[in-house]
Amino acid sequence: MPLGADEELKMLVVRRKGFFRLAQYSSHSVEYRRDIVPNEVFLKKLADKGVDVFTFIDRKWASTTPLVPEKSWAKTMDNIGLLVVKTYDEWLTLIGKKTRNMIRKAEKSGVKTEVVEPSEKLAESIEKIFNESPIRQGRAFPQYGTTLEQVRSMVFFDPESIFIGAILDDELVGFIYLAYDGSIAVIEQILSFQTHFDKAINNALIAKAVEVCAERRIEWLMYGRIGNHPSLDKFKESNGFTKFVFPRYYVALSWKGQLALNLRLQMELKDSLPNALKSPLFPVFNWVSRNKQRLRLRRSRK
Repeated sequence: MPLGADEELKMLVVRRKGFFRLAQYSSHSVEYRRDIVPNEVFLKKLADKGVDVFTFIDRKWASTTPLVPEKSWAKTMDNIGLLVVKTYDEWLTLIGKKTRNMIRKAEKSGVKTEVVEPSEKLAESIEKIFNESPIRQGRAFPQYGTTLEQVRSMVFFDPESIFIGAILDDELVGFIYLAYDGSIAVIEQILSFQTHFDKAINNALIAKAVEVCAERRIEWLMYGRIGNHPSLDKFKESNGFTKFVFPRYYVALSWKGQLALNLRLQMELKDSLPNALKSPLFPVFNWVSRNKQRLRLRRSRK
């Protein structure tokens, strides 16, 4: 969609990276769910607000509005975990036997999955899951410390969303938050209690998400990026998600922005490192993350 309305500016977040300011959509699912074609009016409004660089993606897998990039735009390659949804039964044949067994394990453990409506009870249950532990998958968990009010904002914010709950003994023990638009759904969050890790709850939640998408004729299901979290990448791939690569563009809006792009400072460190270097460094990144979290918590208790 062409951009230019003031309402569009409210959907952006601006963050400082060294000496320049970069703007992008506050929710990545917005980029995934619709075409973005920035025009001169929109870019000028961003520049007037002191933004130096604007970044957005070209949705090559589902684009309905052709994007003709300007020569001055910098381009890098980004990716998502993408699953093409046809029928639930077809998906079951796509995934391996081990994953199918995990789904059955959840069922045998008494886990039931269902679409749940936004409610105060749902918000309270999600807040408990967020704050179960400050460490998950060996690294700091960024949602730890989320308040009930913040969870309420998430639960009641977007009418174009689906919450799927995993229920065990009448208690919500896990959930998926899907943001969708027409034929596209994005997994914004999937999380369950670590104390029930042995029940394969997340596998059951993915299975229900695929079933719901198939029923609602949602053609694409997206699950973050692939390449920066080995254990999570393996989980995505075992559930049928594949890495889909597409262009990400960066538009310089000032001389500082142009300098930043010339020096490739718009890139995150984890994205600029080659895989041969990145893989051995994962344990180091996780160790630093855990200890920074513990230090932060220790200071907050004083």
